Amino acid sequence: MTSNVHVARPLTHFKRLVQLIEENRISAIPIVDEQCVPLGIVSESDLLLKERRQEIESELSLLHPRRRREQMAKATGVVASEIMSTPPITVRSDTTLPVAARLMQERNVRRLVVVDERGKIAGIVSRSDLLQVFLRTDQELRDEVESTVIPSLLMPAPESVRVLVHWNVVTLVGEVDRKTDVDILTRMTREVDGVVDVVNRLRYSWDDTSPAPAGGTKRL
Repeated sequence: MTSNVHVARPLTHFKRLVQLIEENRISAIPIVDEQCVPLGIVSESDLLLKERRQEIESELSLLHPRRRREQMAKATGVVASEIMSTPPITVRSDTTLPVAARLMQERNVRRLVVVDERGKIAGIVSRSDLLQVFLRTDQELRDEVESTVIPSLLMPAPESVRVLVHWNVVTLVGEVDRKTDVDILTRMTREVDGVVDVVNRLRYSWDDTSPAPAGGTKRL
């Protein structure tokens, strides 16, 4: 997330909001109260409704009357409290990247306001921020899988398991004891931030998911 966030107050004037966006090269301004608790957010698209005021006034929308009323209110607004979208869509600072990404997709928003445990603004995370994680290097991903993921499941980490990474696609090669180890290790590796996909080439010695003893060595 971006922790150095430019914010405004509910009575911040329209022109000052435009200045903040232009001066800081951002696309939206969180609106906060005196305790820095987010109340709403003003985006470029909210401000641009001012240019469409006459068009919205003359528009007869029988299909979306509520949307027209909201747009008209923003188009005629003068201060932040009259223009902002509210309530703001927020996440806690300890929210995982997959959860944040899913919320953005579900709510069809470009950014989320991040709050701390007291509900005060801590930052803002955008779609581009979430994509930054996929710029992690192959070596970084390999190191994390080898030093963190594998040892957390298989102690001690078996030398028979190798980790190959190319363009953030992780390939797991080798042999483990149980079939469930294969399934869990694949899932945990896929959940590492920055991993695009996992190719599973692991073998297992016995199928611990089968109700009956397996005859011989099972392989994927």
